[in-house]
Amino acid sequence: MDACLITIIVIVILFVIGFILLIKIGRRPKFLCSVSNRNVFTYRQEIINKLKDRGYLIKEKQNDDIFVQKDTFSATTLVFKQNGANVDVLFIHSNSNTMLAAFIILFITIWIVAIILALIADSKSEKFRLSELLPIIQGYSLNDGRCSNCGRLIPADARICPYCAKPFN
Repeated sequence: MDACLITIIVIVILFVIGFILLIKIGRRPKFLCSVSNRNVFTYRQEIINKLKDRGYLIKEKQNDDIFVQKDTFSATTLVFKQNGANVDVLFIHSNSNTMLAAFIILFITIWIVAIILALIADSKSEKFRLSELLPIIQGYSLNDGRCSNCGRLIPADARICPYCAKPFN
């Protein structure tokens, strides 16, 4: 398999793993506040009513989380957890932060792939120039133009090795 293809596959796999981890970490609830001496169900309903009264868009999710949106760029998900006699309120970042980070990582990944491919192409081109083209241009044979004694490249029409003086038939 070509080294370029392997490099691209490895970088794509690393990007996908990084993207999945970024989404998992970004979707993890983080602590916002704690409210003393409240029941999680009544407090959650009270908060939903307050937010609706103030004009926020509320979407209740199946897992009892609520999505609160003010406008296109201001939104979060609230998570309510009973902690003894208290209610802990947690939040989950909106996907916009995660997507921004993913696009930044993708941009950096594309540049890394481009640099690696350029380095691989340059090294292969140099090897091609020096090991294949140069001997042809300078009049050396590629197949049988090596001295059987010293192993160096010799001119295709040589009758004696210019390096070790071994005669040829």
